[in-house]
Amino acid sequence: MSSRKIGVVLNEGCGIDGPQLAIADLLARGFVFDEIIESNPKLKDDSFVLNRHIVADVADRLKQAVLEIREDDDFPVIIGGDHALAMGSIAAMKDSHRAVLWIDAHGDSNTPESSLTKRSHGMPVAALMGYGDDAFLDVIEPPFVRPEQFLLFGIRSLDDLEAKFIEEHNIPMITMDEILSHSEEEIIDIVLEKLRAFTSVHISFDLDSIDPVYSPGVSTPVAKGLHPSIPLKLIERLFKEEKVSSLDIVEYNPLHDNGNTLVILEETLRIVRRYKGVSKDE
Repeated sequence: MSSRKIGVVLNEGCGIDGPQLAIADLLARGFVFDEIIESNPKLKDDSFVLNRHIVADVADRLKQAVLEIREDDDFPVIIGGDHALAMGSIAAMKDSHRAVLWIDAHGDSNTPESSLTKRSHGMPVAALMGYGDDAFLDVIEPPFVRPEQFLLFGIRSLDDLEAKFIEEHNIPMITMDEILSHSEEEIIDIVLEKLRAFTSVHISFDLDSIDPVYSPGVSTPVAKGLHPSIPLKLIERLFKEEKVSSLDIVEYNPLHDNGNTLVILEETLRIVRRYKGVSKDE
């Protein structure tokens, strides 16, 4: 098995300048991608949800690309780009025995009705559960991900209605307050125990989960976040236990970075290489 990297050029899910530059920035630094998916601005519309058709199109093409990688028995690594892309990466590999570890400052569990901004990068968790814009649900398709398959980790910024949605649907969540009440090893053990019932895990790693003191290169930073060692150690433990089936690394915004966020992204990819091999062109 080798890892295969898909770069996703997308900021239409967040409407913020920068995430769409992530792949060009990485290419300029010598990164190699097996495939690059770019958003199509011609699909722009004035719908209720920001850029819904652009985002749905990217998600659909990403879904097909991930399916092809899995058919070849390779390991998909998706790098972007805003977090709306996870509607495609996760839809490609739905499995009732697979968990989704959502490492993020935000819950991303808004629906079009509850969202204050109408930005779809705050909607993928709800959409993957079947609560979302029809354009997204057409891409995701049933069977939808069950609430108990998610584990939201690092959460510290929720809208009121979003928090209500998470509570009503009993979506498992570990907030920053809970994380800070344990040592690093204790909280990693807690996560591993919660995921033990599942045969595999998709990791969706939003770089804004990390405190902006350590990771400024994101679009929506939230203070008092994770120290980088926590997600990196957690991701490595999951790889070591052969639980990881696929990985997103999202919301890298080179316009805001001082080099630190890039280092975290690179270290995450080093973990992938240690356990899943390198891309064919590397």
